[in-house]
Amino acid sequence: MYKKRAAEGPGLSKILAFCALALKKRYTWVWIDTCCMDKKSSAELSEAINSMFKWYQSAEECVVYLSDVSLGEEEVRFEEFATKFSASSWFTRGWTLQELLAPKQLTFYDTDWKEIGGKDLLCDLISATTGIDKLFIAGDSKPPLYVGLATVAARMSWVAMRKTSRSEDMAYCLLGLFDVNMPLLYGEGAEKAFLRLQTEIISKSDDETIFAWTANIASSGMLATSPRFFAGSGVIQKAPIYGYSELRYWMTNKGVALQIPDDGWQANLSQAIDTVITIPLHIEHDAYGALGIQIQPINSRNMWHRKRCYSLIPVPKSKDKYTWARDTWDRDTYMFPSEEKPPHVIYIPASLSELSIQNSSTR
Repeated sequence: MYKKRAAEGPGLSKILAFCALALKKRYTWVWIDTCCMDKKSSAELSEAINSMFKWYQSAEECVVYLSDVSLGEEEVRFEEFATKFSASSWFTRGWTLQELLAPKQLTFYDTDWKEIGGKDLLCDLISATTGIDKLFIAGDSKPPLYVGLATVAARMSWVAMRKTSRSEDMAYCLLGLFDVNMPLLYGEGAEKAFLRLQTEIISKSDDETIFAWTANIASSGMLATSPRFFAGSGVIQKAPIYGYSELRYWMTNKGVALQIPDDGWQANLSQAIDTVITIPLHIEHDAYGALGIQIQPINSRNMWHRKRCYSLIPVPKSKDKYTWARDTWDRDTYMFPSEEKPPHVIYIPASLSELSIQNSSTR
């Protein structure tokens, strides 16, 4: 009975209609996620998810079937069409982001398989709907820009308000956008999956916008625990060096290791614990200029955490190249990475849950 219902259901109808369209366009082979991926095989599923972005990139053409959009029989005003098109659930799903950005040619069809148009024709409307710069969707007489040219924060913001059926897929659907590969561990939870994704990104990128997230929490680890924390970060851009050397950081088993100048303040850590330090990042906002994040010591084992996560902090610009400056404002200290002062390494856990695990293991 189940097989009979499946054979008569909308899934089969979509497959048959898609194959008919492919024959009409004179394509010999097609791939459709409805039936060309054995989701019961963890190995095949992992290979498909890690390869899907490249499959879309290599395709001659990709087709999007919008089952909840109908053009109808009569011609409608553009405003009415735009409302229907933008309201499609296709624009709310995590997995469809790579379907939009990876293909060279992408064509939309409505519920009756009437052609709506290509993403090049609908570029402005898609950009307004998704918040993605239209240069990454379709360029003027040129191929769209490679998504890797967008900042980490921008790419995270594109998926921030989307949803997936399985919580871990909010991280896995981004593998292709960041050109990283990692094993799928369904059951690990959304937070762990997203932290693993950011760890992979840090291992191959020096884009400091990965730290340019905000959340309505007082303190946190160094990394965001959800793509939603990047919802307002799409406008953050990488900035040139503002008179101070690049921030040096790397992943360790203690979390993010951060190298900052040693000016002797570490000698009295009991006093330092009361100090909030602002770390300038190589990022900027058109309205606020250069920005940074604030951190504070947690304990005498050189562990720190991020403070005041609800905003990024405007920072002064050091005038002297390759020097660092300290400006006091409301007990805050601005730390400018230096090539002259001896370096000191501090550790910030990826998340506070990781810190609690580390603390419990030392008891």
